[in-house]
Amino acid sequence: VFCLDRAGLVGEDGATHHGAFDIAYLRCIPNMTIFAPLDEIELRNMLFTAQDGTLKGPLAIRYPRGRGFRKNWQLPFDKLLIGKGRKLQQGTLIAVLSFGSVGMNVSAAIKDLPQG
Repeated sequence: VFCLDRAGLVGEDGATHHGAFDIAYLRCIPNMTIFAPLDEIELRNMLFTAQDGTLKGPLAIRYPRGRGFRKNWQLPFDKLLIGKGRKLQQGTLIAVLSFGSVGMNVSAAIKDLPQG
């Protein structure tokens, strides 16, 4: 299990600390599973899922620098299904896909979209 701090672009830490290419190099490793949590609740559940011993092969958990968003993050643990995403909003006109913590910004943006 590899826990990768500073996933993505990390701003004030500078170019030497960006994790912009971690997905590209991790995808080259056979049987690698890559986790990218939406928030601190998913991060906890990913760590919980990783430690139970049922995953086969290497695992990378990438998370951003800084603080979380959720005030109530200490919820009971849930085991995650590998390879499954989460639908943030139902619709029929467009599809917006996101990966990792940028999903918090996506959630805020799609809230203002018309339903349909």
